Amino acid sequence: MKPEREKDSLGELLNRMVTKGVLINADVIISLAGIPLLGVKLEAAIASIETMLEYGLFEELDKKTRAWQLEHRKTSPLLQEDEEIELQFYGSFFQELHPIWKYCFIYVTNHRIFGWNKAFNKILFEIPLAKIQMTTICKGIYHDEERDELCLSLENEEKLYLHSSDLIGLQDQICKLIPEPVRGS
Repeated sequence: MKPEREKDSLGELLNRMVTKGVLINADVIISLAGIPLLGVKLEAAIASIETMLEYGLFEELDKKTRAWQLEHRKTSPLLQEDEEIELQFYGSFFQELHPIWKYCFIYVTNHRIFGWNKAFNKILFEIPLAKIQMTTICKGIYHDEERDELCLSLENEEKLYLHSSDLIGLQDQICKLIPEPVRGS
């Protein structure tokens, strides 16, 4: 890091701290009646972790943190008792209550369909198979392009839309698992 001095705004100073880093060297002596009582030598580096790692600082901490995360990260969602995964894929879902397409791992089990965010070990949506009234493949618009989507009509008149690379296979698997008399169209 090279010393730099300029008159900048607080925003520019914060940006420089994060992108380039700031070194602080200070010697402070506190004295009373000309007698030095307390001395402080301060050396500090302030920067983003990425900048610190770029300059070789915090490498050991970074290695330990990444190792801990890998060791403790869940690699599969927690299943209910007697629940078996029938199908899993990376796809996206859309609910009318929260009208934004979200990406996640989607699981179809013998009890439910749910979306799981692997990074945060969080279930994003969950639908019991018994609540599915009908499945249909319909046309939707995503990023100004038309595409096929699987619409699950639920018993409370809500709809859940799913998208994957194999919608017909997904629909067939769901229709096999949901109780009669539900039919796909």
